[in-house]
Amino acid sequence: MTRSTGAKRAEIWTTLLETAIHAPSPHNVQPWRVRVNSDREADLFIDKERTLPKEDVTGSFIILTMGMFIEALGLLAAHRGMRLEHSLHHDPSRYTPEAIAATRETMLPFARLRLSPDGAAPPAYPGDLFLRRQTSRISLRPDPVPADAAHALARIANEWDQRYEAITDPSRIERILAWNTEALFDDLNAPDYHDEIVSWFRFTDGAARRHKDGLDYRCMNASRLEFFLIARLPWLLQLRLTRPLLWKMYRDQIGRVPTLGLLAGGFWRPEDAFRTGRFLIHFWLETARHRLYIHPYGNLVTNKKANERMLQETGIRDIWLIFKIGRSDEPPRSYRRPVEAILLD
Repeated sequence: MTRSTGAKRAEIWTTLLETAIHAPSPHNVQPWRVRVNSDREADLFIDKERTLPKEDVTGSFIILTMGMFIEALGLLAAHRGMRLEHSLHHDPSRYTPEAIAATRETMLPFARLRLSPDGAAPPAYPGDLFLRRQTSRISLRPDPVPADAAHALARIANEWDQRYEAITDPSRIERILAWNTEALFDDLNAPDYHDEIVSWFRFTDGAARRHKDGLDYRCMNASRLEFFLIARLPWLLQLRLTRPLLWKMYRDQIGRVPTLGLLAGGFWRPEDAFRTGRFLIHFWLETARHRLYIHPYGNLVTNKKANERMLQETGIRDIWLIFKIGRSDEPPRSYRRPVEAILLD
């Protein structure tokens, strides 16, 4: 096969990927890799080196991420009069941390993707929403989530057998944010968690531009010094003299939070996580349609103590995502790896 032939058959996939790579992923790890077989068929892989086995102990978050990515490709294909179909190479349980660790492969086959003409497939979302959708860690504006947006988000969740609820009482919000801070400070002092997340820290502009992934200090609403302290001196988060100061600094970074949202439903089993990922990209794009931003607080669901507190607080089982939601100024945009880095030969 000549280079020009290969480029020609990859053209449609490249076009779709140029936007799909803006789908979210935990810590911006961007675990997806794609091998183009023809202009109508491609294989999707998980890059083993871009998983989070110490934090994502069930594998549900990485499976969720792949579900979001496939659904994003499908939504974008509809804009070109195409339908995207997928078939998973393996049962989702093959992508738990234990199963991934047991394989010698670096690129883990996840799904076969097929495109077919379908002019009847209406685009569900404008393509520019994929770029408008961002995580905002900066302070939110005081106005509440508009009623029409809240109803739309609840409707989408219900259509996918999920549940969306919002918390607006300021005292409850502060109590939950305090639990999040406690969980985060504790987790950052757990060696496995700490070492894994810090490996994705990007402390400088140069490192962020070079890697084009991970947690860029610009997007974290934190100074380089604060980022460095968390990475190199996490014990300061627990020291009696420094903990209150760092706690206040972190709360100030979060800023105003008029609303906390939560999603509950099937997720923690690998077989549920994939479909839930497909749902989540719809939910997140709907927030962008209404010019809302969210910022997930992962420690509230992955930290056992915090998770139990949330169950007691809300009475809602199977919560898998908790986030602040509202409007803000446009936040810094995180980098994405170029399509050339995603494609496999």
